This record gives sequence, C-alpha cells and structure tokens, in this order.
Amino acid sequence: MRRTVIMNAGDIERITLQEATERFIKHCKVRNLKPETLKYYNEDCGYFAAHVDAEYIDEVNHDVLEDFIFQELEQGKKVSSLNTRIRGLRVFFNFCAERDYMNGFKYALLKQDKEIKEPYTDAELKRLLARPRSASWVEWCTWAAVNYMVGTGNRVSTVLCVKVRDVNFSENTIQLTMVKNRKQQIIPLSKALKAVLKDYLKTWESNYDDYLFPSYEGGQLARRSFQDSLARYNAARGVSKTSAHLFRHTYAKNFILAGGGMAQLQCLLGHSTLDMTRHYVNIYGMELQKDYERLNPLDTFLKRAANC
Repeated sequence: MRRTVIMNAGDIERITLQEATERFIKHCKVRNLKPETLKYYNEDCGYFAAHVDAEYIDEVNHDVLEDFIFQELEQGKKVSSLNTRIRGLRVFFNFCAERDYMNGFKYALLKQDKEIKEPYTDAELKRLLARPRSASWVEWCTWAAVNYMVGTGNRVSTVLCVKVRDVNFSENTIQLTMVKNRKQQIIPLSKALKAVLKDYLKTWESNYDDYLFPSYEGGQLARRSFQDSLARYNAARGVSKTSAHLFRHTYAKNFILAGGGMAQLQCLLGHSTLDMTRHYVNIYGMELQKDYERLNPLDTFLKRAANC
C-alpha cells in the first residue's frame, strides 16, 4: 500500500507566528546578540505578523512573503528599507525551518540602485568644527563629538560607548570596546583631535568611568537623543545635512583623497572584509583624478627629464 500521509498527523505541534517569534528572540538572547539586534529582529517579526494573513508559522511561504513585499511597495516603502526588513525575516525563517516549524524557502533581496550619499563638504566642516563661543555644555559636547567622528570615522554606536578612560593621551590611542564585529580595537588619536578632547574635558568634571559624550544625567547618551542634538547643532551652524553616519563617509572620502591605503582604511574603520572599504574607494575614485597628472610618477618624471 502506498503511504502518503503519516498517522496521527493532527498530533503534530503547530507554532503560531507569535510563539515562533518568542522562541527566536530567546535563541538570539542565548547567543548573546546585541540589544540593538534583538530590537531589530523583534520589530521585523512583529511587523510582519501584523501585516500578513497567517496565524501559524507553517502557513508562511514564498507567496505570503511576496504578497507582503508587494503591499509594502504599493504603500510607497523604500526598497532599501524593505531589504533591511527582508534580511531580518530571512534569519527568522531560517531559524524556524531548521526546527521544522515551517518549510524553508529562499527569497532574494530586491534590486536597487546604489545611492551615493554626498559627504560633508569642506565649507560645511569648517562651520561644524569651529570652536563654540557659547557657554552651552550641550553645544560643547556635540562639537567635541563632531570633531571625534570626523577624526576617527567611528560608527555612532561606537562613539556613544567610548568612555573617558578609553582615551589614552600619553600613548595617543583610543580603545574601542564596542564595535560592530564585537572585536575590541585600538585606533590612533590624532594631534588635532587630542587638542579638541583636552579642551572639551575642561568644560565639565569628568570621572575616569564616565562616558566621553554622556547624557544630561551622566549616563550613556541614547542614539536618538544624540541624533536630535546633532540636528539642532548642524542647523544652528547653517548646515542642512544632519546625518551622523555621514561623518563616516566623510572620513573615508578624505582619507582616500589624502592618499591613504585601502588596507589601512579597512583597519581604521573596523571593516571585517575589504568589500565595504572597496565600496568607498569606488565611490570616490573619480575624485582621485584631481591633480592626477601632477602627482603621477610618469608625468612628474617626464617633466623633470624635459627640464634637464
């Protein structure tokens, strides 16, 4: 006799989307993922569950996800935002498929044009890096943070975790204890940034264990609060751009234009691979053509030979 269905099929446990999400988040906590990552996964799973017509996780398949993506696109959602959500959902679905809560399936990211974000210009940096003239501590703190980001290229999440003790003025180094790849890193402290931080630390009574850029209460400054302070700071100085991450692009661009090497930039930015570093080089590569003939060894040699 040909058997196509198992006996007692009704006894198989079916997991709701809510239950699957709870188990997934628990698994992520056991893996000691960062709070930001847990929040990201939780929001993605919750949003998906609230916008699809499926109660159980085993009802989710390629067509269900595609219908969800189509609805989001129809509502005008950005492709970049949707790809971010798809990445999170794929991790969730893989977790469920590995535990036989559902049948696994593959779903590719949506195709999108590479967006080139214009870094801060020299004129804008001149305004933003200028020493404050007011007695506002918030302005001084934001000023120092802007100088720090321009001088290090650190991610905002890393900047807000730096403590006073991490800055070694005698060794001219900064120890980064919270980076994206979770590997502690030591980066150089430039002469200009050293002067700025020393000037800034004179404006408040800091302790060894204090955050370098703290909140009003002295604790860790929230990312949203920092972004709001930066937006007000930039606007007050006549700069329309408000992105904190844009300072990272600005750092990479100016490092490349100054002749910095790709491998060195990779280490300074804390990239796990050269892929993202190469992306910066590709974006700003055309600007390397400025004064290229003046700097190119062949051109300079021929000019010297002609003058001999």
